[in-house]
Amino acid sequence: MKRERKRKKMYLNCHTYYSLRFGTFSEVALLELARENEITRLALTDINNTSACLNFVRRAADFGIHPILGIDFRNGVSSCFVGIARNNEGYRELNEFLSEHLHEEKKLPKRAPVFKHAYVIYPFEKVLLNDQYHFLDHEYIGISVTDLRRLPFSRLIEHKDKLVLLQPVTFRNKRDFNAHRLLRAIDNNVLLSKLPKEEEASFEERMFPVKNLAQVFSEYPFILQNTERLMQTCSIHFDFSKDRKPQNLSTYLDSKEADEKLLEELCNKGLPYRYPEVSKPIRERLSKELQLIRKRSLSPIS
Repeated sequence: MKRERKRKKMYLNCHTYYSLRFGTFSEVALLELARENEITRLALTDINNTSACLNFVRRAADFGIHPILGIDFRNGVSSCFVGIARNNEGYRELNEFLSEHLHEEKKLPKRAPVFKHAYVIYPFEKVLLNDQYHFLDHEYIGISVTDLRRLPFSRLIEHKDKLVLLQPVTFRNKRDFNAHRLLRAIDNNVLLSKLPKEEEASFEERMFPVKNLAQVFSEYPFILQNTERLMQTCSIHFDFSKDRKPQNLSTYLDSKEADEKLLEELCNKGLPYRYPEVSKPIRERLSKELQLIRKRSLSPIS
């Protein structure tokens, strides 16, 4: 029974349609797919995006699944590494790192920063092409089903304690794959017939039945064991109860009055940007809307 239970926790790289112009189905559909395949632990790692994460965690219990959160960090379609949050603090670390690069439009580095509460998994192909990798305690090498055929002939087989199963899940079926190719053509602004193969994912990026995976990796049980140990240490919790304590700030500055004053200053400063000629009716309308905010005790700045 113990061995069978271990075989049900294997997917660390799953995408939804929040992997924009790449993924093809929702986070709920992903949970349904996992339940059909008897998966009990599952990591959502959309590409440079975490929009689906809260609902994924909220709905996971309905499907009997322990949710894990992460991010598939990529430059275009080229995967740099996958970050897996060990806990809520790790999830914050991953989001802050992603936000920094997206807001500043910075290219993602080949090596991840030293996260204190998150694991980093480098794709087999990337590690294979770089002899300079020195793995830290929280860093691993991801092996997919298609990578497995090359593993015995690679020097990476020596890193037995660092190898984990990183089988991407992007499609459920051929229809999803076809939709994905259309999205990639749109993203590249080319005809579908002109879409480069390197701009689309492999049809092998599917959730295979647990028994099939166990059989494929039967000669390398340590890969599944390493994956199991990693997933066992990951836990994410958000309070979705009705009586939960609000996490938003009650005020932006020291008081509500200070917030209202700052809002008024910002509005007056922005008026010339919106209106080349700031007339009396425009100022009166602004004053009326600010009064309405104060009257209804709305949070003016959040």
